Amino acid sequence: KEFAAQALLSVTKLARPGTKYGVLANPINNVFVKCRTGKWQAVRDGMVILPGDEVRTASASSVKVLLEGDKVGQVEIKEGSLFRIQKNEIDAKTGDRTTLLDLAIGKVVVHAGKLQGNSKFEVRTLTALTGVRGTVFEVTVKEKS
Repeated sequence: KEFAAQALLSVTKLARPGTKYGVLANPINNVFVKCRTGKWQAVRDGMVILPGDEVRTASASSVKVLLEGDKVGQVEIKEGSLFRIQKNEIDAKTGDRTTLLDLAIGKVVVHAGKLQGNSKFEVRTLTALTGVRGTVFEVTVKEKS
């Protein structure tokens, strides 16, 4: 927990105001993250990620992303996936949240919290955009054969 708190403090200093974060939880087997350094590194439980960071899971692996410490929802990234938080912000004036997630390949199971006002929660793939107002859903992207 101390590692996660220190990481959150240092990472949020890099983010612009209003940007929210994700916490990686329960990594199983080979899960990797590419942050601002541009290098892939093994995920540790409690790592903090910001929009633009990428998460990659190998076969027989998975990890959860707790959006804003699970206040907005959580995403379980299944094996063989490439995932990114595109945008995760809150408007200081209106309180509206914008959460945009990208899935290049693989599968995610999303537990989105109920949205208020003009808030948005969307998952984008190369061929589709899914928007929700608060539900559990799954998105799968398969390789072209």
